Amino acid sequence: MTEIMFRPSDAGGMPEHTYTYLFCDLMTDTVLAELPLSDVTYSTVLNGIGTLTATVPYADETLPLDPETATTPGRTAVYVDRDGVIVWGGIIWTRQPDSQRSKQIQAAEFLSYYQRRYVKTTLSTDSSLLLNTDLVPAGQRLYSDQKFLAWSLLSYANNQPSGNPRISIDGLTGTASGIARQATYFGFERPEIYKALAELAATDDGFDYGIEVGWTSSANNQAPTRYRRVRAWFPRRGRTADESGLVFVKGGQGASILSYDWPENGTASATEVSALGDGTGEAKVSAIVQDADRLASGWPLLESVSTYDGVIDQAQLNGLANAELTARGQAQIQPTFEVSADTDPAFGSYSVGDEAFFVIDPEPLTPAGREGVLRIVGIETTAAAGPERVRLTCVAV
Repeated sequence: MTEIMFRPSDAGGMPEHTYTYLFCDLMTDTVLAELPLSDVTYSTVLNGIGTLTATVPYADETLPLDPETATTPGRTAVYVDRDGVIVWGGIIWTRQPDSQRSKQIQAAEFLSYYQRRYVKTTLSTDSSLLLNTDLVPAGQRLYSDQKFLAWSLLSYANNQPSGNPRISIDGLTGTASGIARQATYFGFERPEIYKALAELAATDDGFDYGIEVGWTSSANNQAPTRYRRVRAWFPRRGRTADESGLVFVKGGQGASILSYDWPENGTASATEVSALGDGTGEAKVSAIVQDADRLASGWPLLESVSTYDGVIDQAQLNGLANAELTARGQAQIQPTFEVSADTDPAFGSYSVGDEAFFVIDPEPLTPAGREGVLRIVGIETTAAAGPERVRLTCVAV
């Protein structure tokens, strides 16, 4: 996963940034308090759930704002506004004393809500397994297009009493992806809704997904409001390197890369993946895929086994196995780069999913230098009022 981290910089002549932290009721989005925070780190991850950690001061100037109520775990949300742009939002899940005058909070992006939601009534694309064959949410039948199937799962969750924390899923409607899936989620197994979504997206020919937060545009004298939107990108999120034009350079005048780490790790690599679905004994659904090109070039047989509870469709399991094999083939390369937030390419001009061209000038550990296209897959930020640094984690394309 790619990450981006912001830290204070000693460099002069860079812009200063203003951060505002809004704490809201999870279900109504009503603002409870605007509180100062310290030691703030927040992240965004491609096809995953980003997190936030921060320290809330319990000082004379903040106690009248009732930080205890505003940061109630499981009940409240927090938004990070950077220079008038909401760059992160999520749900506070834990809180603990950090000192006698402060508490540390931990939050996760809004999709983490669906890690606490489960399928309690059997849902399926196969009508023969259902008592109520109407489409979700009125019935139990799921749409077969993978994008609409994802909508079905979240719609089922959102239509339960007290089950919709104002997360819009309209981004999963509209144009179909054109990829049909067969899926069944048995209520007696209580499958987790977020896990079902993630596995659906991870299949071969799957899609990228994420949560977007921000301000709406002001119109008709109406003040902007905050939004939380689930989105899907097919076939993928982000721009290619040619489309983005992003170039990060280490060395020379105007270099944007301040430092980097290029670990090489073969422990997560695999040239064969076994995927196990639902069932018992010899009736268990399974799939095996191999990376024929790497094996033919001299790589050894490196095996990996993954389990996908609730998957009964062979085509879906084959897709999951192929996606896992692709990911395992990229596992050796996951470099990280610390870059200046205010040097071209500036923070905000790239996002998770984008590809960029990285250039490392020759140095002792890399006498010939390095260059190539990598994909950004996550963003982690340590907020600072002054010049900031960003840490990018990337994977091979």
